[in-house]
Amino acid sequence: MSETSAASNEDALSIIELFPQDEDWSLQTMRLLAQVAVGGADLFECARTAARIGDQTTDGEVWHREWNRTAQEVAAQGQAALDRGDITTARRALFRSCSYYRHSEFFLSSHDPRRAEAYNTGRANFRKAASLTDGVIEQIEVPFEGKTMEGYVVRPDNSGERRPTVLFLGGADSWAEELYFLGGTEFPARGMNVVMVDTPGRGSSLRFKEMYSRPDYEVPVAAILDFLEKRDDVDPERFGLAGVSFGGYYAPRAAAFEPRVKAVAAWCGTWSILTDFYEFYPPLQEQLQWLSGSKDDAEAREKLAEFTLDGVADKLQIPVYVMHGTRDIIMDIEGARRFVDALTTDDVTVDIYDGAGSLHCSYDYFSVATSRLSDWFLHRI
Repeated sequence: MSETSAASNEDALSIIELFPQDEDWSLQTMRLLAQVAVGGADLFECARTAARIGDQTTDGEVWHREWNRTAQEVAAQGQAALDRGDITTARRALFRSCSYYRHSEFFLSSHDPRRAEAYNTGRANFRKAASLTDGVIEQIEVPFEGKTMEGYVVRPDNSGERRPTVLFLGGADSWAEELYFLGGTEFPARGMNVVMVDTPGRGSSLRFKEMYSRPDYEVPVAAILDFLEKRDDVDPERFGLAGVSFGGYYAPRAAAFEPRVKAVAAWCGTWSILTDFYEFYPPLQEQLQWLSGSKDDAEAREKLAEFTLDGVADKLQIPVYVMHGTRDIIMDIEGARRFVDALTTDDVTVDIYDGAGSLHCSYDYFSVATSRLSDWFLHRI
């Protein structure tokens, strides 16, 4: 087992408090700022939006209004550039607008209709931008249980070369589109395909198709691999599987029962979603009730109790990578440690960040974390 740890250093960890009045607002905005390096946001567009919101209010209506305003303004800039024929400018602006729409709806109630409005508009802008990539980003629909799961294949180029492919699973309703900016650009930069799909409990599958999350995540993953192995640009002998946040359960669970997966990464390790996530971080309980198709707290607890790696972790006999931060307030690091202790495979790499990178999903160390993740797969599939 290989374990590394960022140096413990108080100076290395500093939450960017654009919203000092609300830790969750600040943390989620760091998630957005982390994407600046790969074109998912612009630092000064974010700063101007934060200034309009101010450092006193905790009014979620103000949050939604101002981020939605920024999303609309940037989308308008992208459309104007497209009308002029300035393709690169248009693509970049439309990508950023998608991120701002996602950010605008984050703190709305699960069933607020404005969530669907922001989702539809943001997704449309992402797809318009994707259409300007010369075929590098391809929209796909994966058949599944009488419905389809929507997503994307992202390639290093449009040569059609058969390549190793990583299926990248998001967390508690992260959009498939957002995954492009949460590390999805790093795999193609290293010669691998990356696939991002709205699996059950996420994105369009949750909002419009009533495809709720499920403990047996190997079932939707198998459907995606069935779809991918028929493609000429995918090497079916070189599949990797990565999961971020709640995906830290999805990916190991699926890999334990899916022999086509040659390596798996949990970007945020976990043992039990009920204890390590639902009970550990109450602000997301409504979201977890929604994505699990639960009518109340009691039903959610009953369903989420099945989302455990107990009896699963020891079945993994492929390379495993676990990454977690010591100051993660959303997912309990003790769950990650339990998962690592239960592994029996010979190839385990663990990055525990204490200092820089110690926040949830290492938003404060993002360029390093995503590079390590993609480099790890480069050497294993």
